[in-house]
Amino acid sequence: MPAWTLSKPVIAAVNGHAIGLGLTLALQCDIRIFAADARYGVVQVRRGVVGDAYSHWVLPRMVGIANAAEILLTGATFDGHRAVELGLGSRVLDADDVLAAALTLAHDIADNTAPMSVAASKRLLWDSFELDRAAVGARETEIHLAVMGHGDAKEGVRAHTDGRAPKWTGAPADPTAGS
Repeated sequence: MPAWTLSKPVIAAVNGHAIGLGLTLALQCDIRIFAADARYGVVQVRRGVVGDAYSHWVLPRMVGIANAAEILLTGATFDGHRAVELGLGSRVLDADDVLAAALTLAHDIADNTAPMSVAASKRLLWDSFELDRAAVGARETEIHLAVMGHGDAKEGVRAHTDGRAPKWTGAPADPTAGS
């Protein structure tokens, strides 16, 4: 099951080499942090096969057709700096810092964001690849109206005003799923 089908954010802490399936599985995650000195690549064409794990769907959407073609058609490897430069990840760090940064980010999301809002935003983010601008706008408005009607919207403002951590009650699910 691809990570984008889950309702909670999935963070890839890629603190070592990720070649072939190792990278294509990480690409399914919502957020990716790469080690600077590790090697990355979708090398399958150099082995007589093709990239897998949705790589031909994810890569063009993530990095554009030109960069996806370079990655998929050459099978070349690259370091973490190039991975982030290409748009495969959001951060590049020393390998020893990757896991700690991913855990810090995960804790920040868990402690400070509304699970329902994150789940709905994640679903729309991944679904937006298949929707046009008008459909994304309509879906975004539908979700916004649904979460504004939930108690978490008031709790988020109250917690911010009171200078305290929020106490979320919404489940990590898109509140408009099935509509």
